Amino acid sequence: MHSIAEDLDREYLFCYQWNPGTTQAGNCAWGMAKSKDLITWEDCSPALRNGRSYDYLGLSSGSIVSGVVEGKRVLFLFYTSVSALPIHWSKPYLDGCETQSVAFSTDLGKSWHRHENNPLLRVAPKNEARTGWRDPFVSTWEALSTLLGADPETDFMMIASGSSGKRGHGPQLQLCQSNNIFDWKPLCMLLDVKANSKVSPTSELKFGMNFDCASFFSIGERQYIVLGIEEDNTSQRHSTRYLLWLSGILLIENGRPIFQIRSHGLLDHGIAYAAHVFRDADGKITQLGWADEAAKRRVVERQGWAGCLTHPRELYEISRPVANLKDDRDRWDVDEALGTMTLGIRLAPQVTKLRAHSQSPSLESLRNVRSMNYEIEATFTRLSGNEKFIFNVRQSPNSIEVTKVVFDIGNSQIIVDRSRSSLESLGSTCPDAGRFHLLSGEDLNIRIFVDNSILEVYANDCFALTSRIYPSLETSLGASYDFGGFDERQVEFRCWEGIRNAWPGR
Repeated sequence: MHSIAEDLDREYLFCYQWNPGTTQAGNCAWGMAKSKDLITWEDCSPALRNGRSYDYLGLSSGSIVSGVVEGKRVLFLFYTSVSALPIHWSKPYLDGCETQSVAFSTDLGKSWHRHENNPLLRVAPKNEARTGWRDPFVSTWEALSTLLGADPETDFMMIASGSSGKRGHGPQLQLCQSNNIFDWKPLCMLLDVKANSKVSPTSELKFGMNFDCASFFSIGERQYIVLGIEEDNTSQRHSTRYLLWLSGILLIENGRPIFQIRSHGLLDHGIAYAAHVFRDADGKITQLGWADEAAKRRVVERQGWAGCLTHPRELYEISRPVANLKDDRDRWDVDEALGTMTLGIRLAPQVTKLRAHSQSPSLESLRNVRSMNYEIEATFTRLSGNEKFIFNVRQSPNSIEVTKVVFDIGNSQIIVDRSRSSLESLGSTCPDAGRFHLLSGEDLNIRIFVDNSILEVYANDCFALTSRIYPSLETSLGASYDFGGFDERQVEFRCWEGIRNAWPGR
């Protein structure tokens, strides 16, 4: 799923890449759903199916914007139109295979119509050998309009791409601008980096070979970009890709805007990808994402669908005194004037509406769980910094099958251990893991969602990890914990067994 959302009088439209009749990627159309709260969804008729010559092989990701035309609300759905396959950074790029198009709706998404002048953008800039040119994200950007002295209502389109040209280019972010939503002019390469180069000299993260699904937003004076990274074949990540956030400032260099990176980090430490960022009805910056499958092909084909939607997450800024920062400095933007900031990631407040039953406040009650759907919330206080806390989920009675969620404070890691998640090895057994540093004197606050095959882990409103597990035993419904002798009086715990159905009409 590649998520696109638009708030319309507190109703959200969500479009996603949909492969009719198959669980395999390719030949993408756009399915659509709507929601009043980002939690409970209702299926709608598909927004777009494969159509004319310029998009007869698929419609890739994009974004929805709304505007008023002659006094009437009109929705514009931007997408990448695909006319040739295959498309991948490792394969020769087929000229003209990706173009940028738009459809519009005058009835709030009930019906969509392709624009007569599609494709709006037919040729990538510089006409270099490319590795990709897709996923148009369209929005106003006040900070950039101010920098350019442009009308604040100017729309900007960010397109994720890459280049395999002889000048050593790699992934790129192209910006175009428009004053009427239909006529787009190239503005700049906002970010242009070498293939597989480090995000910073001290970073463990690399820019990879190609960018995907990029979007931008502002928090105060800081500017942010969220994008997908496609790595080369040496990558150890799921499907050789990951989600990156960048924080920085906009500058003019040689007469063109550029993005100067000040800090960066992982938006998700697991398999979530194709993030889309928007503001909810209350103005909070909200992110949706795609939880890919980690099962064997026969398992996915048997279930008849592939991929699901992550819980909505809120993106915000965390401020800390400079003196408290000892580790993971690339994640922090140290600015004496603006304050020391990093990007916070936490579950959107709407998610609490999924709690179906009253909470269980005792740790021992966790051992009584018999469910595939529950939420765990806990706070650990007075920590020495060497603790290890383990939650066992989707656990069979004899623990032949079990998935371990490990909070290893001493080694600064959070791990989803899937080595025994499936007795029949229906899915990946590799761990999903990420670096996690507690600041001096900080408590550990965690939330875990178990929902059938999807597992989401959150810590201290700054760490998110999405994983997929595929137990083969019907009895793998239990849960337990092992805190290694830690004083349980220093643990605040709550558990909600049962999660409301997000798709009651299905």
